[in-house]
Amino acid sequence: MVKYPSPSRADGVYAAHMSETSTVTLGFTVFRPETAPFAARAMEGHDLIVLEEPRTPGFEEMLAGELPIDEYLMLTDFEFPEYATALCRALQVLHASGAAVRQVHPWMDELAGIHEFFAAGNGPDDIPTGGRPWAVYAREREWSAKLLAFYAAAGKKDFDGILAAVNDFAMADAAKISDMDRDRAAALAELLPARGQAYVECGAIHHDMVGLMIRALGHGRVRTIHLMEEACLARHGRRRLIPPGDLLTFRHLLGAPRDRAVESLLAARAVVYNRLMEKDESFESASPFPHMDAEAMVLQIVGGLGIEQCRDLFGRIRHLSVRESLALVLQNSH
Repeated sequence: MVKYPSPSRADGVYAAHMSETSTVTLGFTVFRPETAPFAARAMEGHDLIVLEEPRTPGFEEMLAGELPIDEYLMLTDFEFPEYATALCRALQVLHASGAAVRQVHPWMDELAGIHEFFAAGNGPDDIPTGGRPWAVYAREREWSAKLLAFYAAAGKKDFDGILAAVNDFAMADAAKISDMDRDRAAALAELLPARGQAYVECGAIHHDMVGLMIRALGHGRVRTIHLMEEACLARHGRRRLIPPGDLLTFRHLLGAPRDRAVESLLAARAVVYNRLMEKDESFESASPFPHMDAEAMVLQIVGGLGIEQCRDLFGRIRHLSVRESLALVLQNSH
C-alpha cells in the first residue's frame, strides 16, 4: 500500500522543504466542464501543477501526447469525464511549455491499495490495526455506513428521520475531509519545491487546506482563488455559490457550536436542493455557465424555505426527476 508522511509530521516537513521564495496558489474548483477554461487560465505561469486526484495509469504518457486523451480516460473511471477531457487538453499544453504536473491524493491512493488488497482475497481483519491503511479503511467504513443510512432514510416518509441522517452523514463527511486534507498537506510538503510557484487544485469543500498551508508558509506566500468568482460576481453578485449541504458540512469542519435548529434547516434545504439541481455534466441550456446559473436559481428557491415548506415540497417532488421537480416548483411560483 502507498506510503506517505504521517499528518503529525506536517509542520516539520513544511519547515524543511519550503523557503521564503516559494509561493502556492490554492485553486478552489467545482468539477464541471464550464470551469475547465478558468482552471487552465489559473494554472498558467506556475512551475508545478498539483491535481487533486489519485495516480492513474497512462498519466505521464497522456501529458507527453504519447497516449490519446480518450484512450487515457478509458483506463480509469473518471467521475467527471467531460471536465477531465477539457482539463487534459489544457494540461498537455502547460506540460509542453515546461510546467511539471503531478497527481497528489494520498488518501485515494491508499484506498485504491486497500481495494487491491481485498481483490487479492484478503478481508478487513487482515489489515493491521494502528497503521494508515486501517485508519483510512475505518474512516471510509464509517462514511459509507452513514451514506447508506441516509439512502435508507430517504426511502421512507419520515422527513425528520431524513434530516437526522443528512446531518449524521455531514458529520462523517467532515471528519473524512479533514483527514484527507491533513494527509494531502503532508504529501504536498514532500513534493513542493523550495523555490518557484506551485498551483494546487482543491475541490470547493476542502478549505482545511487554507489553514494547513498558511500555517506552513505564512499568509504572504499562500494565495487562494475561486475559479468561477469573476463570472459568479458578474452574473449573480456573489463570489461563490455554496449549496446548503456544503454549508452544513462546513459547520462541522469548522467546529461550530451545535445548533439543532440551524442544522435541521440546512439539512431540509439540502434534500430539496438535491431534488432540484441538475447533476448531468451536460444538459440543454442557453447559458455559457449552465451549472452555475442553474445552481444560483435553485439556491434562490431553497434559500427562502423553512423546514415545514421543505417538508411539504419534498413530499411532492421526491419521486419526480430533477427536471420534473424544477418545472413543478417554477410553475407554482408564478
